[in-house]
Amino acid sequence: MGVTALSMSVGNELPAAEELSEKEFIFGNKGDKQYSGNPVETLQKTTVRTYNYSSEIKPSQRYSLKAGKLPVLVMDTPIPAAFAAFEADGPVDIEIECTIDVKWVDVRPLKAGVKPKIVAGKIVFTIPAPGNYSVEVNGNLSYPLFIFANPKEVKPAQSDPNVIFFEAGKIHKPGVIRPKSNQHVFIEGGAVVIGAISATEVENVKVSGYGILDGSYNNPQRITDGLVKPWLPEQGYTITDRSSWFVAFRDSRNISIEGLMLINGTQWQVVSVNCDNVSIKGLKIVANNPNDDGIDVVRSRKVRISDCFIRSKDDCVVIKSLQKYPDSVIVDDVLVEKCVLWNASWGNALEIGYELIADIKNVVFRDCDIIHVESGTVLSIHNSDKATVKNVLYENIRVEDAREKLVDLAIIRTAYSTDGRGDTVTQRTGAWGKCA
Repeated sequence: MGVTALSMSVGNELPAAEELSEKEFIFGNKGDKQYSGNPVETLQKTTVRTYNYSSEIKPSQRYSLKAGKLPVLVMDTPIPAAFAAFEADGPVDIEIECTIDVKWVDVRPLKAGVKPKIVAGKIVFTIPAPGNYSVEVNGNLSYPLFIFANPKEVKPAQSDPNVIFFEAGKIHKPGVIRPKSNQHVFIEGGAVVIGAISATEVENVKVSGYGILDGSYNNPQRITDGLVKPWLPEQGYTITDRSSWFVAFRDSRNISIEGLMLINGTQWQVVSVNCDNVSIKGLKIVANNPNDDGIDVVRSRKVRISDCFIRSKDDCVVIKSLQKYPDSVIVDDVLVEKCVLWNASWGNALEIGYELIADIKNVVFRDCDIIHVESGTVLSIHNSDKATVKNVLYENIRVEDAREKLVDLAIIRTAYSTDGRGDTVTQRTGAWGKCA
């Protein structure tokens, strides 16, 4: 096993925010048109659209938010963290009210150059463009507010027989959704789907929409921290129709996953195993459970990951080559770019490892913002098996807050090793705490 041809170009830690031109964004009157039954505000420079959620969803106990002049529903997650989502096609003035005393505010990623102010007890700032932002009050990493400003949603025809359509304004409980080849799973902005998505040996499958996929019931194996509810038949699961991975494709090709908000994932969240030609774009992942890796690329080829926001307890983006396949089934040609990552108390931000049975090659991580790594490593390769890792490039990685390691490269024996697992090894701690 080994690591060859590793390149890095990493931005400064805690970089100063780039200065933006000080344009005044003057907002006009509300327009009189509607968008799929949702409020729409047409502004002089920007159109903002909000989503129609079920009245069963409770608003945040800490935050309320306006985008332009439109109220936007803010929802809480058990982390605790809150999030709000809307659509915009340009800069948007944001106004936030908070139930605690606000002394100062950080809006990340710093690259966006957002400069918040506190005016009459409210947090006000302008986001320069659609994107994913983290609003953090008084320097506290607990209970941030994530703002997901989406570009306009592209909807398929609901009447198309190949479209599995989950409409806005409802809470859906389908259990495990299992798309077939040439099908499109669409979760409309404003829809909440409590379930999971899983498919094997399919092709030309798309999963999209700005709705919410909630993984709270997706754990038939154990209850964790009192936050994850057990697998229950009344939630749409049966003994033969359950899934511990959140969105998973195996032995498939031509797979597209984009736009969704994934919350409360209890295991690996977006997983491709032995897949070819995979596109993962614009996902928003918010979770805080053991083993809740954000995106796992396993023995897959030609994978493109871009414009995602990931806040996970375990690895944010991780590349592995485990599972029972021939050694010729490798990882090749993976690009991860333009993502905003927050790694909490376990794992790493951009990881290759630990389970590397087959070779990993031609991997590029570029133009990503690492806003927090609370315990692990920003850039890591942990090879605990027989694979060779080669041709890995890190380019233009901006690191704002890394509390332990910036880079960690290791060839080590661990509990995950299949190569000489029975040998006597030394117990390690720290970043290598999973060594056996």
